[in-house]
Amino acid sequence: MFHTPQSVATPLASAVLLSTSGQIERKNDTCAIATFAQPPGPVARSGDISTLERRSLASRRAPTYHPPVPNDLDILQTAARMGEEGRPFILITVVSAKGSTPRNVGAKMIWHASPDASGTLVGTVGGGQFELLAIDAARKHMAARSSGVERYVLGSDADQCCGGVMEVYFEYYGRAQRIVIFGAGHVARELAHMLEPAGHELVIADDRPEWNSPDRFPGCRRFLDWSQAIAHCHAAPTSTLACVMTCSHDTDFELLRQLLSTPPAFLGLIGSRSKRICLFGRLAASGIDPQVVQKVHCPIGIGDLGKEPRLVAISMASQLLQVARTLPRLP
Repeated sequence: MFHTPQSVATPLASAVLLSTSGQIERKNDTCAIATFAQPPGPVARSGDISTLERRSLASRRAPTYHPPVPNDLDILQTAARMGEEGRPFILITVVSAKGSTPRNVGAKMIWHASPDASGTLVGTVGGGQFELLAIDAARKHMAARSSGVERYVLGSDADQCCGGVMEVYFEYYGRAQRIVIFGAGHVARELAHMLEPAGHELVIADDRPEWNSPDRFPGCRRFLDWSQAIAHCHAAPTSTLACVMTCSHDTDFELLRQLLSTPPAFLGLIGSRSKRICLFGRLAASGIDPQVVQKVHCPIGIGDLGKEPRLVAISMASQLLQVARTLPRLP
């Protein structure tokens, strides 16, 4: 049973309107858009509770849209840019569409968090109640830092007359763990290149702009101020790995001294065993608890694979990736 509609007139040559009696009325010159009062909620039957809860939960939190709707290439370019900026998001893709559906296979949309908690959308996978359900699933995948496929029967799940069935892949992109490399030398460049495909947030710190440049470290966040990079480590220590490998032993010492005030989950120092003895002694003499100093990994890596920068980086990357898998993701 329909509730009494309120009509809003908009210009259109010819259109149809659903009347209060449930009949179709044709209007000329204007299109009357019917807005119905909210009908009483459906009666929950056995097996329907979870579906009703999903609808209610999704409809309460409408996201912010970015008009006009971009094409899929624009969406992928936006995803690439957000990935380089280290901004977490969910890429939503229609992977199966059977029957009558609002979008075809391959349709894409990005959802990412916003300050008001409703989220922001780029693109669309169909609109309506179905899209609200997809957004709610995106929130859950974002909270869990997970990816997965969700199946929607548009009639029963979304109250849409399309009647089709859609499967949607939710792909989480975001920061796993943070790896901060202090020093932008030859080994650092090889190390950053090897770590790049792993999906971690890579940070390079060096006060020499000619070394710490976008050309040498594409896709990495860069700091030319040592103190800013140290603060970045302190911001999320349980999810951070730091490697100290500058061109100066005195700089290495000062960086280690400040980092050890709030040690990251992994703190490594590049160098030989003799360098370890020298700097560890200086750190202990500066007043740092020797047991805390011993937590610094020196040398970094799984073993001696050679002295060429790339071989040193392979050994270091192997250890860093192994340790990173045991750490929580960035908040």
